[in-house]
Amino acid sequence: MKRKYKILTIILICALLAYFIYFFNREDNIYLVALGDGIASGETPYNIDGISYNDYIKEYFMSKKVLKKFNNTYSAKNYSLMALSDDLKSNVKKDKNDLSIQQIIHKASVITIAIGEEELTKLAMTKDLDKDYIDKYLHEFDNLIFLLKDITEAKIVIVGYYENKYLDKTSVILLNSEIANIAIKYNSTFINISDLFYNKDYFLDKDSFYFSYKGHKEIAEMIIHSL
Repeated sequence: MKRKYKILTIILICALLAYFIYFFNREDNIYLVALGDGIASGETPYNIDGISYNDYIKEYFMSKKVLKKFNNTYSAKNYSLMALSDDLKSNVKKDKNDLSIQQIIHKASVITIAIGEEELTKLAMTKDLDKDYIDKYLHEFDNLIFLLKDITEAKIVIVGYYENKYLDKTSVILLNSEIANIAIKYNSTFINISDLFYNKDYFLDKDSFYFSYKGHKEIAEMIIHSL
């Protein structure tokens, strides 16, 4: 019996030593990259960036002590789908001291994308978003995800579209349905946020489609739950 307890004690000590070695030498391993337009950057009706859902996700990973780096260089108001695709193809650098966009994407372990709500809303103000136009847009979106998947093995989370004063429900349903299919095609995750439109507490201004911190927090929780 004494020999048995001695072996168990040795096993327990070894297990504890292995844990402490891991704990004190572990590396934070999540590189979070945020891509997109003003929705991704936390734009407000007052032409300034507020807290975005990406900031809440960053804080969540920090609280779990697993965040290695957060990069939102390619999240900005009025950043269009084609501009993002062109930047990827050209492998641009925002600053000579920065990594290129492809280097950033390659290092990522989680990528969030919310792009097109601003762009499509502005187009809807002046013209109808007919099916032909939306089909072309979706083709470009497919190309974007294809480009990303060619560069990275990161988990890609795509945030969908929602109604606003100009972007109608029919267009939103069509867009979200097809974007969800693109997500499946490329083994990515689609987050449907269309129901947020009906909660007025999620918006800073009744005439604006930009979210309040409550709206961004809800999106962040949806994304975190999907990871």
